[in-house]
Amino acid sequence: MAENEFVIEYEPTKKQRMFHATAADEVLFGGAAGGGKSKAIVMDALFRCLKFPKTHAFIFRRTYGELEDTIIKEAKESYPAGLYKYNGARHEMVLLNGSVIHFRHCAMASDMYNYKGAEIQWLYFDELTHFTKGMYDYLRTRLRAEKKLGIVPCVRSASNPG
Repeated sequence: MAENEFVIEYEPTKKQRMFHATAADEVLFGGAAGGGKSKAIVMDALFRCLKFPKTHAFIFRRTYGELEDTIIKEAKESYPAGLYKYNGARHEMVLLNGSVIHFRHCAMASDMYNYKGAEIQWLYFDELTHFTKGMYDYLRTRLRAEKKLGIVPCVRSASNPG
């Protein structure tokens, strides 16, 4: 079954639609807990990876525990079964079209250097206020894509107030 044969059940809210539709290079989706921010990140990564085969989305939280409890759980519940294979040891979802959604952590400042060789097209931060400016700025330098692919790499973040 091809990826375009899967039914993705997702009815975005007005704020989620704005988050998905913007052409800005960097976007922050802010709001109180329960506002659909994590869902928006998970779905945005899926849509971009489906639209552009063989691309890489990296979704960051401070710890793998936080990823497992929120983002990875949301992805597993939201993505159609059969559209991806999840590798728990690597914390990655490989889509049928060759794109990969990487679930990554950056608990300490030194962890950001684990990604120095990464080629990221779609960079996501869940709970952005938990990251330092240095972490954010460094990981942004990993954004790149071949111009011939017609991809403009971007950063999408979400956070609660505070």
